[in-house]
Amino acid sequence: MLRLAFGLWLLSSLPSFAGYGSTVSPEEVRRDFTYTRAIITGTVEGVTEYLPVSSTGHMILSDSLLGVPKFADVTVSGVTDRKGRAVSMERVADDYIVIIQLGAILAVLVAFFGRVRGVLTGLCRGDGRSISLASSIVVAFLPAALLGFLFKDVITAYLFSVEVVAAALVVGGLVILVAEHLLPKKVAETADEVAAIGWRPALTVGLCQCFALIPGTSRSLATILGGRVAGLSHAASTEFSFLVGLLTLSAASVYKMWSLGPALTQVYPAGPAGVGLLVAAVTAFVSVKWLVGYVSRNGLGVFAWYRLALGGAILAFLALR
Repeated sequence: MLRLAFGLWLLSSLPSFAGYGSTVSPEEVRRDFTYTRAIITGTVEGVTEYLPVSSTGHMILSDSLLGVPKFADVTVSGVTDRKGRAVSMERVADDYIVIIQLGAILAVLVAFFGRVRGVLTGLCRGDGRSISLASSIVVAFLPAALLGFLFKDVITAYLFSVEVVAAALVVGGLVILVAEHLLPKKVAETADEVAAIGWRPALTVGLCQCFALIPGTSRSLATILGGRVAGLSHAASTEFSFLVGLLTLSAASVYKMWSLGPALTQVYPAGPAGVGLLVAAVTAFVSVKWLVGYVSRNGLGVFAWYRLALGGAILAFLALR
């Protein structure tokens, strides 16, 4: 933990990368996107996406350790997005952090294939319980989707930093400790508690998910605690968090790819990018299968101490600059 924080501090103390002018060629950008970087980023994404520790925050940290160039004022020569805007090196790095979530989405589809298939077939048949669950997922999705769409540029420009991630890790850890103390451990009241979730608890989850727009907060943490505040058990809160994440992450990833337009294939090499997605899918599947059982038995306390240790160590070293 201390080595990670020290590495971040050391990197942040170094001068900006030399060798870049106001533009960089697409070939140079793709060359920087190595298999090693893809494997590390995919592993970090897969392991942390569904843990209440913030995958985006950890990928911002790992990018810093890997020395990924993120220059807002350096654009990729001859490359524009769907709206004809120049694509900066900062955008290339930050957008991939979102796009790689497709791997985690695949993991949930496999891990909860029975649930997803049941909802989809139920919708086709007009089954009331399936319609109710699908509606609850949409209700939980909408608040953060709306805020994220309206303030996406502001969030990326001002909140994607090591300092913000570290502070959010600490605050999130404190919130977990308070919530674990105040919220009683609840046992499921029905055989299928998730299917019985109505629009009111779903809205509570959705409003809490808005806090996850701050990197370092954790979408999983926000939605799991939102479910607990709404009266759901640990197990139901965790599974519903996965299902909401399926829609939220899909929308975010697809939107990023769509908005990049022709730039998508110009800045991301197919080989390393594909390997990153595959690694993210495999590691996320393992993480998902483990997390439901662990949280049901033990709660979220251990993640609070991890967040406090990591966030506190990073803030302490950044203060020494």
